[in-house]
Amino acid sequence: MFVTFVFISMLFLAGCSKSSYSTADAIEKGDITVTPSEVHNLERFEQFLQSITKQQEDKIRVTSFTIEGDPIFQDLHYDGDNIQYSYDNTNDAFGGQDKGVKTEICTTITSKGKRQSKTEYYIAGCEDHSDYYLLGVSDR
Repeated sequence: MFVTFVFISMLFLAGCSKSSYSTADAIEKGDITVTPSEVHNLERFEQFLQSITKQQEDKIRVTSFTIEGDPIFQDLHYDGDNIQYSYDNTNDAFGGQDKGVKTEICTTITSKGKRQSKTEYYIAGCEDHSDYYLLGVSDR
């Protein structure tokens, strides 16, 4: 009976996801793709960090997926001076009342130590004085 309940719950949650942008799509397009269990295209994130160090224009998309499979997009465009940051959770079926697109101008990406054997990266130096979580990378 419990197995049946879990199976029906999983089908219900899968049916709630209205997005057609899958993890496979994100990986194929070169997004830094974050699922609950792993990060794909991490080398692209490392290249972006090098571009900032060299003050070279670059842009990336970090796509995180909720447990239900809905994408949350974080677009970063470095212009050689600042990072134009956009956070879009409009495809999150369980995003609540805070769903929408938020944009900021920020200056850097920083790591803030480790949590659960992961180094956490944040976009920082933003106009609203907030730092925004980007992704956590497991220690190798």
